[in-house]
Amino acid sequence: MFTEQKVNIQKVLGLIPDDLLARLGQDTKVDYCAKVLYGQRIFNLLLYGLLTTDRTSQRTLEDLFGSQLFKSLFNYDADMKVSHSSISTRLSTIDPEFFKLAYEAIYSEFSKFFSKEEQLKHRIIRVDSSMIAETCNKLEEGLSPGNKKRNGKESVKQIKFTAAFDGLTACAFDVFTQSKYTSEDRAIPEVCSKMQ
Repeated sequence: MFTEQKVNIQKVLGLIPDDLLARLGQDTKVDYCAKVLYGQRIFNLLLYGLLTTDRTSQRTLEDLFGSQLFKSLFNYDADMKVSHSSISTRLSTIDPEFFKLAYEAIYSEFSKFFSKEEQLKHRIIRVDSSMIAETCNKLEEGLSPGNKKRNGKESVKQIKFTAAFDGLTACAFDVFTQSKYTSEDRAIPEVCSKMQ
C-alpha cells in the first residue's frame, strides 16, 4: 500500500511529543543501569531502522547508529558508538511495557489528526495471526502444537502473535502462549474484543 510513498522521517518524529519517551523511560524504569541505549534511544533507533531499511537486523541497526545522519537527526554525540551485541542484549532485557505504552500514546496522538468521519471512512480492519517457533531453551512458556518431542521433552515452543490492522497501523495486538490459542477461533475473537 505504501511502496510508492516516501516517508518523511522528520514529519513522523515531529508527531511524537518530545518528552513522551523520556517520561515513559522514567515511569517504566527501562533506563536503570543503561549506559548508552536508553529506552528513548533504542526506540528512535528501531523506528529509524524500520523507516529507512528494507531488512532491519542488529548489524544494520549498529551501522545506522554509527551514521552521522542518525546522530544529527536525534542530536546525539558524534563519538557515541554501540555494537550489534549491545543492541541484542538491550533488546533481550528491556521491559516490553515501555514499547507498549509508547505505541498506545503515539497511536492516540496520530488519531487526533483524523476526524471521526475520516476514521470511519477507512474502518476496514484486518486481523491475522503468525506463529513463531523457538527452541525450548529460549522460551519459558509457549504453545506446542503437535506435541513435537525429543527424548521425552518438548523440542520446540511457539508463540502466536495476533494483530488487527486498520489500514494505518495496528489497532489491537496480543501475544498468546497458552495451547488453547492454537485455534484461530479463540485468538482472533479475543483480539477483536479489544477494539472499540
